Amino acid sequence: MSEFQMEVYIGVFVDELSEQLLLLDKSLLELEENGSSPETIQTIFRIAHTLKGSSAAMGFDKLKEMMHKLENIFDQLRNGKLQVSTELMNVLFQSIDYVKHQRELFLKGTYEEQPAEHLIEVLDRISRGDGKPVESEVIKPVVSAMPDTELLTIRILIEPTSEMKAVRAMLVLRELQESGDVISTQPAITAESQDEELSGPLQFIVKSRLGANELQANINQVSQLAEVMVSPILHAPAVLSSPEEISSVAQEPAMKKAAPVSKPVLSAAKETAAPVSHTVRVDVHRLEHLINLVGELLIDNTRLVDVKKRLHDKFKGDGDVQLLEDITHHLGKIVSNMRDGMMKTRMIPIEQLFSRFPRLIRDLSQTANKEIALTIEGKETELDRTLIEEISDPLIHILRNAADHGLESPDEREAVGKPRKGQIFMKAAHEENSIVITVQDDGRGIDPERIRLKAVSKGFISEEESRHMTEKEIISLIFHSGMSTAEKVTELSGRGVGMDIVRTHIEKLNGIIDIETKIGIGTTITLKLPLTLAIIRSLLVRQQQRTIAVPLSNIIEIFRYNESDIQLLHGQEMYHVRGEILPLLRLNTLLSGSQGGDERGNKKSILMIGMAEKRVCLVVDQLIANQEIVIKSLDDIVGHIPYITGTTILGDGLVALILDVSAVIQMSSSGQVRFGTKERVLKGKNNAKKEMVTLYLDSQCYGFHLEHVQEIVAMPAITKVAGAESNVIGLMNIRDELIFVYDLRASMGLPPFPVSNYSRVLIVRNKEQSIGIAVDSLTQIVAVYDHELAQDIVHRKESFMSIQSIYKKDGRLIQVFDLDGILTQLQTNSLESGDMYENIPRTHRR
Repeated sequence: MSEFQMEVYIGVFVDELSEQLLLLDKSLLELEENGSSPETIQTIFRIAHTLKGSSAAMGFDKLKEMMHKLENIFDQLRNGKLQVSTELMNVLFQSIDYVKHQRELFLKGTYEEQPAEHLIEVLDRISRGDGKPVESEVIKPVVSAMPDTELLTIRILIEPTSEMKAVRAMLVLRELQESGDVISTQPAITAESQDEELSGPLQFIVKSRLGANELQANINQVSQLAEVMVSPILHAPAVLSSPEEISSVAQEPAMKKAAPVSKPVLSAAKETAAPVSHTVRVDVHRLEHLINLVGELLIDNTRLVDVKKRLHDKFKGDGDVQLLEDITHHLGKIVSNMRDGMMKTRMIPIEQLFSRFPRLIRDLSQTANKEIALTIEGKETELDRTLIEEISDPLIHILRNAADHGLESPDEREAVGKPRKGQIFMKAAHEENSIVITVQDDGRGIDPERIRLKAVSKGFISEEESRHMTEKEIISLIFHSGMSTAEKVTELSGRGVGMDIVRTHIEKLNGIIDIETKIGIGTTITLKLPLTLAIIRSLLVRQQQRTIAVPLSNIIEIFRYNESDIQLLHGQEMYHVRGEILPLLRLNTLLSGSQGGDERGNKKSILMIGMAEKRVCLVVDQLIANQEIVIKSLDDIVGHIPYITGTTILGDGLVALILDVSAVIQMSSSGQVRFGTKERVLKGKNNAKKEMVTLYLDSQCYGFHLEHVQEIVAMPAITKVAGAESNVIGLMNIRDELIFVYDLRASMGLPPFPVSNYSRVLIVRNKEQSIGIAVDSLTQIVAVYDHELAQDIVHRKESFMSIQSIYKKDGRLIQVFDLDGILTQLQTNSLESGDMYENIPRTHRR
């Protein structure tokens, strides 16, 4: 076939190949599950016969030969001369993997067939009835991490002068694990690896969706690498026998590289449409162009409606204006119907994604030596074609974790009274303007205590922090990078990467991920995603002269701004909403970095925005209206704008910015404070009742545990001390004892201490010495239980480390001082060495 004819017909051939491979995968799984069903075998035989004919027509001799051998095997099965076995099914699946690999090469413009002699020989011997293949001849299944991948070999040499070769190697390994599946590493890289072991070349075999150039760019982000070489293994079979066999293939010279082609966001290469009758194939780029034109039409229609309103107000009662209103109304209905119709062309059944997973689970069960059944519901649920590919990797990570970590081995399950075969249940369903995907297993569940101990041991949280966390908060730590409770690293998981990437990926899609688990019962992971990424409903708000669009899916609640509900916590504004304290952010500050005017007017509104369990209050100037908007991405020339994810054009022709809620939540999450809940109530002696004296410093409320306070006195006469530190007010005499009086305000960066009739001095004792602490005023003594105190998460690591916990009473935050921290920071070196005593008049000394 000539090159011109190949270019003309290859698209049709690849489309047919994709459809037939999808059906063939499904039919082979049915064959393995249900045995030699005549209907199933007939379907498989017909597919092989069809592919044999089309391969011959295109001049692909190896594909034709392989399909011919498969046809013979299916004929033997149909006639009862051959029985279904695991070894036979492995060979059949490997043959399909070879065809899939060849299909990807065709899509990249490489029409040369890859070697398949060994596989064809095994198929030929089976078809001749020479017995089933022995183990050494059966290529063991390698779990496919992602569809549309290619096999690459990476050679890396770390700078000889680098003093942390093991760290560099781990960074490279992590980068590769985030980019795909690391099949082989030579030498092995573990947390215990020494620099001497990694001084030579490092060789990796990776299966990734990224091209060689993109993968190399990712690796180059790691510093002190002397050499980085990435090259595809184009002549490798679709599935290789073992890491050793892969390594031997990788060391051979690669064949001619395919001509580079640009990868569009919506590539025809990634569409695996189910067979449908009465259809017309349309190039995906043409379809996207039409959808973009409809988006532009929608924007112009909105502008037309805006102009119509202004003309109506200006020329009310004019006949032409009335006619314009009728035309605009009719045009609006047409544009709306056209938009709905075009959006439906973007929507495809999620079956096209879910259909890949039965084969994945089949291979996972063999790799993990487990019995696993996958049940899928809601295949007909439609989803934006862009999201289909975007959520493929996260779902694969979730399934792999369920198979490797979640489900027990058959013997373990039997010992606890469960069926030997573990169950994984996947379901997709529409919920309002979102799609909800659930992955549930009936395995061992996630042990919160193991997560807590692991997080503490890795330094993600402190022991004290972990004691104040709810069970759900502890479970959410599995999304932390590097978190894994696996006892050993396996081919499938255990390296601590995966779930953090899953969460990041889902949140980038403006989605939510949630985990529910129960020990011994199983785990349920729920993803909630928008139906489309092209058009969303949003709330338009005005901030000074800017118009900002906030996705409605992220708005929890809207209420009027009330300054009396604002609390200050170390300078961070918090908002009191029905007994809950949330971080308060101001939209103008986020966008410009300054207040830029009076943000405390009565006309302000507050949006409570959130993702998953996280909530933040956002102050905005004015609410405008709800509106459907067409998302336009930011051009590279504009660059990255903090907290902005895109733009849209409004009806008046102005450009509105779309708020990146995920970025806002992420920025504020470090400033969130955890408060005691029923789940954290400690029982017995650990939930003791204590008394606390509350006081004011510069209008903020603080507290001291009463057990540390010896005495409270009115402000006495104080003698200044020459050369004293700025936080020392002076000396006071209490019953012939000289006591230094300290100003907490100076240590906290507050204005100088103002003496008034309400001022008091708290006398506390440190070892053999008493000191006085001056405060603005005292309020009351309150009784507090331990469980009502929440650890200060926000500022415990700042320069003033003397806040121990936080107490919430009557809607106000009371920050409880840590006496040891106070004393450590107040008493300077000069005091400890006695220097200041040299400046005290002798008549005042004891």
